[in-house]
Amino acid sequence: MNPAGTAGEVLVTGAAGFIGRHTVHAFHQAGYRVTALDLREGPHHLAGAATWARSDFTAPAVLDDVAAGSYQTVVHQAGISDTRAPSGPHLDETNTLGPLRLADACRRGGARLIYASSHAVYGTLFHRAPIAETADEDRAQCSGPLNSYAASKLELDRQMRLRHGSGLQWIGLRYTNVVGPDEADKGPMASILTQLLHQAAETGRLKIFEDSLTAARDYTPVDSVTAVLVALASGPPAAPGLYNLGSGHATSFADIAHWCARWHRKTRGGALMVELIPNPVASAYQYFTCADMTALNAELPGRSMQGPSELEAYAAELFHLFREQAE
Repeated sequence: MNPAGTAGEVLVTGAAGFIGRHTVHAFHQAGYRVTALDLREGPHHLAGAATWARSDFTAPAVLDDVAAGSYQTVVHQAGISDTRAPSGPHLDETNTLGPLRLADACRRGGARLIYASSHAVYGTLFHRAPIAETADEDRAQCSGPLNSYAASKLELDRQMRLRHGSGLQWIGLRYTNVVGPDEADKGPMASILTQLLHQAAETGRLKIFEDSLTAARDYTPVDSVTAVLVALASGPPAAPGLYNLGSGHATSFADIAHWCARWHRKTRGGALMVELIPNPVASAYQYFTCADMTALNAELPGRSMQGPSELEAYAAELFHLFREQAE
């Protein structure tokens, strides 16, 4: 690891968001000089970790700065992440066209680009097995996007593949259900694991869609995500392209409910109440998500991986944290 302050210059867009905040902290800890960009004000606890600027990532001054070679790496976390966002020019500009202009600026300035894509691009998986990045257009394996948000991410991925086969060091990371202790500002877009843990810890009750007990998702602790970001920025250039970033295993909602029931009984001494409710978005619901991690693991051999037992331990920590916060 480079000594503090000598690892290079990195620009983090969407720096005030959930993953963005953790990204800023991780790069600062790794010794990078961080410029943090967001339309919102940066959090006070990270004021000294970066030079903060309130701006759109497509502002001419920002793109000119990137194109001038001011940054070794650009980590693009900004965008519309609401899966209910309507299609239209605003979504297209924010999630597809704007990032493509940022990529062009990175190519001119020689910056390595790492951007946030999403596991949502796969939509429904027709087989309860991990899906590889190369299967995103294979309709025998997946349905493709179930909403406009996912469609905007997939179109960005398509265009990056078409436009930047050479001349740019770039990686798109397809995150799967990133979880952490400070997702509150994401509201209903917080990971379902975090939402269920909050409900159980704060109220002693769970509301779960009646058709989702056998549903299972791949969850990734936010610190695991930022460790990958720093590793990709710090090491030799990875092969340009798209990489899944998950745990490689799926955890069912029923298992999460059992965990919560056990922890609730230990802390409150009673039964956890579970209410099954109708699913109002069944046609656009991902009942199974799981990332094939072969490609990223080949680029980062020996990296730390979260198995099922590690996820359960992590979820237990979050449950007890939310329980303390509720008291």
